[in-house]
Amino acid sequence: MRMAISPGRDASFSSQKSALSESPRTKRFPLTEEEIFYMNCRAAYLTVFKSSLENIISKEQLYLALQHAGRNPSQKTINKYWTPQTAKLNFDDFCIILRKEKPTSKAELLKSFKQLDVNDNGSILHTDLYKLLTKRGEKMTQEEVNAIISLADVNADGKFDYIKFCKVYMTTNEQCLKTTVEKLEVDSKLRRQQFGSHIEGSPERDPSPVPKPSPRTIRKTDQETFSNKGDMRSSLLAATRKFKTSVSFTITMDVNSNRNSKLTEPDSIKVFGWTGELGPGIYWLIPSTTGCRLRKERKPITEEAQLVYRDETGELFLTKEFRSTLSDIFEVIDLDGNGLLSLEEYNFFELRTSGEKCDEDAWAVCRDNFDTKKNELTRQGFMDLNLMEANDREGDPRDLWVTLHSMGYNKALELTEACPFIIDIYADKCKPRIKAVHMEACSGQLEKAICKSVLNKGNARVMDGYEDIIVHTYKHDTWITSVIENKSDNKVIIHINNELSKNCVNNRGLNIFAVEVAPKSTMVCQHVMPLNERQEWIYYCVYSLMS
Repeated sequence: MRMAISPGRDASFSSQKSALSESPRTKRFPLTEEEIFYMNCRAAYLTVFKSSLENIISKEQLYLALQHAGRNPSQKTINKYWTPQTAKLNFDDFCIILRKEKPTSKAELLKSFKQLDVNDNGSILHTDLYKLLTKRGEKMTQEEVNAIISLADVNADGKFDYIKFCKVYMTTNEQCLKTTVEKLEVDSKLRRQQFGSHIEGSPERDPSPVPKPSPRTIRKTDQETFSNKGDMRSSLLAATRKFKTSVSFTITMDVNSNRNSKLTEPDSIKVFGWTGELGPGIYWLIPSTTGCRLRKERKPITEEAQLVYRDETGELFLTKEFRSTLSDIFEVIDLDGNGLLSLEEYNFFELRTSGEKCDEDAWAVCRDNFDTKKNELTRQGFMDLNLMEANDREGDPRDLWVTLHSMGYNKALELTEACPFIIDIYADKCKPRIKAVHMEACSGQLEKAICKSVLNKGNARVMDGYEDIIVHTYKHDTWITSVIENKSDNKVIIHINNELSKNCVNNRGLNIFAVEVAPKSTMVCQHVMPLNERQEWIYYCVYSLMS
């Protein structure tokens, strides 16, 4: 069986320049790229919500939050993350989306407008702009177009100056982010309450980074850390006065000599196996990642690969490079490897790229218009289907790029944010059947599976005086996972402090943060791994119930 999974928080990421670089604290101790990313996520989130503990409950809120994060999402992009089954998204879901959807650059905005600039003079006639925006692609209403045309700074003499507009758009976006980040920096109470926030006086980092398998900055040794606490210790005491109760875990992990200390790039074939005895029944095999480590983006991609072109007659064609990429995608979604796509296989592709399924009626139309065999889509039929989508947008490749980014490809058509894999199953006394099952993005299916596993196998500790709040910790050879279980009828906010851990890195990217656990529910709190696998690592975490 072949599929592609998105590595989620292990994916490549590009550093977004932040207003944080201007703060005095940052000049002394530069934040890691991961910390900047999370701070920018919170900054965008808090322009829409009062707290990052609030949930996104509508498409409109998601769209607005993404815009404040410097994204310019199309309706297709929004539909990919907000499907008919989606009821809400939380802050963590928002961070995952921002990792997948890259910020809109000024160059990208200019390129989009230049496609509409028939005279190539930096402006578009209002009459042309109105026709283009209300008739093509994702159609805008008359009121929306009028709102654009009425912007005084970028409109004059019946023309829309898109060069000025792009400059104003980028400046406004950066100023909005800067203002919210500055609010976080000044308001210590707000910083304590948000997911992944540092509290006042967090310990100083070593300004000299040491090359390690993670982009994060290495902390000082325990002795140096304890001797340089200073004001941080008093701040911690001040914060703990707001905690009703706490529970702590200490786990010392030995060096794993069988593993390489460097992060290996996913550009070579690796084989992982498991052998054991299973009784009769149905078993779920869920490939996943802890999200603790991030692979730096090698080089920023400046030029976008060409996906389509027109010949001398004006007919539209797919480029050779794009056809090759589509062929690779076809191989990935052809789960049974028979060289054809069934409706079920095609729907895995549709759910991943658009969030919607193709029904039987639509599949019948597809079968009548594209090359099929035995009611299944051929490789050529799949190519023609993508060409039709390009023709529907009159050669505009934006929807095609949504598909490619969803499948893990960057602007150079390189597969950088997904990892195709093959699963083979062998059994002695039976012939097992394997079937792929779709896991909806941000649906919580993976989280529920992890929670169930940790509750079954982990060590449970009850918070003193609050028997309904339990912290479960599962220790594996190479990682530690903690799950918080709230059996009470009220939501609780748990403060997590990992500062005394040694040689550790977690998927949150911060050593101090807070999480909200809904009533009668469980949630994955954090995954922790060694920063350097060839050194001993100590996991020391304090969980505190906030009042």
